[in-house]
Formats: sequence, C-alpha cells, structure tokens
Amino acid sequence: MSLNTPIVIKEGPGDLQFTPLKGISARRDDPNSFNESLLQELIDSTPCILPIREYLPSTTALFSLGREVPVDLGANNGYIDNLLVTNDGYLVIVETKLYRNPEGIRDVIAQTLQYGMAVGQMPMAELEARIKRGQSPTLTTGENIRDCVLRQATKRDRPGLLADDFDEALERHLRRGEILLLIVSDGIHVGVERVTHWLNEQGNSSPFKFGLVELKFYTHGTDRLVIPRTVLKTREVSRHVVIVDIRPTMEVATTAQVIDEYRNAGGGVSQESRPVKAASPAMTKSQLVQLIAPEELSAASLLLNALEAHPFDFRGTPSTLQVGFTYPPEGDDFHPMAYLLKGGVWAYPLLALRRILGPELVLAFHREVNQLGQFYRSDQVENSESTGCQVRYSQLQEVADKFAAVIDSYRCKAIDLMAKQDQSST
Repeated sequence: MSLNTPIVIKEGPGDLQFTPLKGISARRDDPNSFNESLLQELIDSTPCILPIREYLPSTTALFSLGREVPVDLGANNGYIDNLLVTNDGYLVIVETKLYRNPEGIRDVIAQTLQYGMAVGQMPMAELEARIKRGQSPTLTTGENIRDCVLRQATKRDRPGLLADDFDEALERHLRRGEILLLIVSDGIHVGVERVTHWLNEQGNSSPFKFGLVELKFYTHGTDRLVIPRTVLKTREVSRHVVIVDIRPTMEVATTAQVIDEYRNAGGGVSQESRPVKAASPAMTKSQLVQLIAPEELSAASLLLNALEAHPFDFRGTPSTLQVGFTYPPEGDDFHPMAYLLKGGVWAYPLLALRRILGPELVLAFHREVNQLGQFYRSDQVENSESTGCQVRYSQLQEVADKFAAVIDSYRCKAIDLMAKQDQSST
C-alpha cells in the first residue's frame, strides 16, 4: 500500500473495517485504464469536481458551457476540451491530458495559452456562436451565456448563485483577457509543472491565471472514486489596466471590500480581498420592457397583458420578472411558474412546486406549454426534472392568451393540492 492512499471505513457489528483503495495506474496496460474523453465528460457533467476556489477565491459556483469548442488559432483550428464559466463571470478553459500521452509534456502548455489568447480576442457574440458549434453545447437555440447559466442555477434551485453584475463582469473579464487556464490530468508531468511554475513566477503582460489540477482515480468494488488535487496554486499573472469612464451619469455605485480567507496547496492560510457590489434592485415590469429588443417589444407587451388578466403574483429578481403565486396568500412562500427575461420566456416550476404537482402533472405541464412554443426539446418533454428552453416573445405573439391560461390552470391545480395537504395535516 502506497502513502496517501484513501481508506474506506466500514462500521461492522463489532468492529471497524479499514479498506485501502487501489489506485488506477496511468499506464495503458492497467485493466481499469480509461480514455481522455472520460475526464472531459466528468468535468462537463460535474464542474464542481474542480477546486476552483484555489484560483478564484470569490467564486461560489461553476457552470459548463460545452465540450470541444472550436477556436481559430490562425494557421489551424483548435478545440477547447472543456469551457466553463463561474458565477461571477470568469471563463475557465480546461485542457485535459492523460499522463501516458507523450504530448502531455511538449504541447499542452502552449496549446492552452493559444486557446486563452484566441478566446480573449473574441467578441461575445462570436464566442456564443462557437460554443453552440461545439460538442454537447450547453447553450440552446436563442440563449446567451447569461440565460444558460441562469437556467443551470435555477435547475439547482439556486437562481441567486448568479452575480448581479454577471453580464458586465463577463464582458469586462473577456475584454481584459482575465481567463483561468487549467490543465487537468490523471497525473502531472514534472516538466509541465516546472514550466507552469516558471510562467507564474516570471509573469508577463498576459492577464491569465494558470493552474494544474490532478484527478486521481481509485477502484472501489465495481465503482470508481475520483479525488481532485491542486498541484499548483497560481499567483495571478496580470497587467495593470486603467479605465477612465467619462460618460455622464447620475447613478451612484456602492461597493464594499470583502476579505476571503482560504488554504493554499501547501496548507498555509492566504487572504485575498475583492470588491462586492450592492445587490441590484428587483426587476419591475417597466424595467423589463426597457431591456427587451424593439422587434420583440410588441409581443412581450401582449404576453404581459395576458398574464395580468389572471390572478398571478409578480416578483422581481435583479435579472428576471417571475410569474407565479403566493401560498398561503398571507404568507411569504412564492412559487414561480414562468420567468420573463429580456430575451424571452421560460416555463418551469421550481423543485418545491414540482414535488407538489407530482411527476404526472409536471409532464402534462411540459406537453401543454410545448403546444404553444418549444419550451422543452424532444429529449426534455418526458423528463420531469428538465428546466427546458427559453422561447422568444415573438414566438408566443399569437398564443399569448392561451399561454397565460395554461399557466393559470396549473396554478389552480397546485393551490388545490396544497389546500388538501393542509387539510390532511390538521
């Protein structure tokens, strides 16, 4: 048994059993060896496997944007293995390499830097278009990055994960090239670690952060266990940028300075400060109307009027106007059923309301709203956990009244079920 071996503890009837896990070798002849695509799929499905706060202490959540995202490198094309974004607007480029692959030493660092420079020069619209051309893109038709991330956060029942200034922060970080570059492997070559350390220590005009993450795989019966480890906690390699904004404005921005304390890879305690903006005010109907594109405004107004003809409650967040109901009426439990954004509409009950309705009614809800617009793709309609897709206002222009009526019918069904639960509990 090697040092630093993970142990599984099993409590028996009379004693404790300690079982060391067997590591999966990086060699090709290990019967449990795997392909590089497993690393990509793991990161795409569970971005939380990456110890992101070792590099971006202000971040609290990480979201996948897709795999194999095509980028133009000038002389040839490249494909970013995994592209992710943090809740506070930092893009994360991941290059996955297996230890056994020879290019792991020679090319991986240069390739990752090329991807960072290529992405840093892209306009936001081009980046979103390239993400949609990648493998398993998270962005659906008509979505931008913010809509995509908000949908993922909502699926986790935590829409508040998204920073209030996400759009502004994403544009700012992209414009300045402030991107986190990660090499993720089942084993990091000494040569890669040495060169990466030199890059971070010497620094240059690049604003990138560069880091190494090792994912160690172990067998546990027929299952596999993955343990992430930060090989290199980077020092930020940055240039100084001064921005002078001379636009006249009467707005006053309030910020506070927050100190983040965390442990680095060596076990020591480090502190980093970050500015935190005051929470943005909740969205109102008039503010939403001002954000909607002119060509969508007429359809959006029709939909708002149709929804207001029913006894819905409207509640705003910094980026959405939620349509739902409060139950009990004198309480504070608000249950959103549809979400109005500047780019379109979602129809999606949150987890608490889905549990009340039950899988059959939730699927019936999917089917009925899908007769009015493609809120759920063919692979999502029969999945009661799916968050669905965003539909543009113009696509609902002819069916605004029907859409409002369908949402209201499920509002009534949910209230009836809640009332029966209250009666049975008393």
